[in-house]
Amino acid sequence: MPELHVDFRLFRYAMASAEHGSFRRAAAALNIQQSTVSRGVRSLEHRVGAELFERGHAGIQPTTAGVRFLEEASQGFDHLQRAMQRIGGLQRGEHGHLTVGVSVPLVLLGRWFERFRAEYGGVSVEIVESTSSASWTLVHQRKVDVAFVAKSRAHEPTIPSLHLWDERLVAVLPQSHRLGRQRRLSFQDLQSERFILGGGGLGPDLEEYLVTRMARWNVKPKVHIHSVCQCNLINMVAMGFGVTLAIGRPPGASSDGVALVPLTGRNVMSLQAIWMETNPNPALKRLLEHLRGFGSARSGERAAGDG
Repeated sequence: MPELHVDFRLFRYAMASAEHGSFRRAAAALNIQQSTVSRGVRSLEHRVGAELFERGHAGIQPTTAGVRFLEEASQGFDHLQRAMQRIGGLQRGEHGHLTVGVSVPLVLLGRWFERFRAEYGGVSVEIVESTSSASWTLVHQRKVDVAFVAKSRAHEPTIPSLHLWDERLVAVLPQSHRLGRQRRLSFQDLQSERFILGGGGLGPDLEEYLVTRMARWNVKPKVHIHSVCQCNLINMVAMGFGVTLAIGRPPGASSDGVALVPLTGRNVMSLQAIWMETNPNPALKRLLEHLRGFGSARSGERAAGDG
């Protein structure tokens, strides 16, 4: 039985010889000795158990078996070359898959996602929406590669965090609300309001923030939790269910029926990226490099705007 473990250089010698019709010209094209090519082809023929070339004074030409063999071999080399390019891209983080957890509104990350996907189109991205608390668990269990949350945890040394930028909190009120025309509002202005918040995503973080701020005036806010997305919360505000809180400019904010009023003071939430340091996914490294550059630029834009 022919030996199956073959040096891949022998296939290159055979294919170059068929292309150039001569061992001498094949050797010149490969920049090696002619004897190396001819011996290599002989070795390959011995191992496959068939003559691949007819040899003559005018040169060489593939035999019937040689033609079929070289056709099959060239297809195999094409697949091998693609596989090598693919694995190289994976190792460089240019291809692969990322599972991304989000507890903040995805619209806040829209510009970054557009730029990342434009630069690394070979990386597929799967989005998993959850609360901040659940996102930390998913990262720790390596069920997501990276998560975007609204705050960090200093007591989690195995999960590093990267501060991206701050987003200001705004109150979302019915357009007819008595406070809807104010330029700024404080939490004290809102202490008698009925708040509606989502049970998922950023909802628990906003509830915790609201309770902490209202405690300054010994007020326990009236909070009603609904299992709806932020867009529907804003629609519910327009229908008179109550008021809500959002960060940045929430989706649907341009719709009729609601007013957005920024909160006074340093009422902001910090967007953070969290991941496991031991995660070996090469695409994660590219994502973090991209995030660091984008986060710095975004913070600079916001600082200039505040100025």
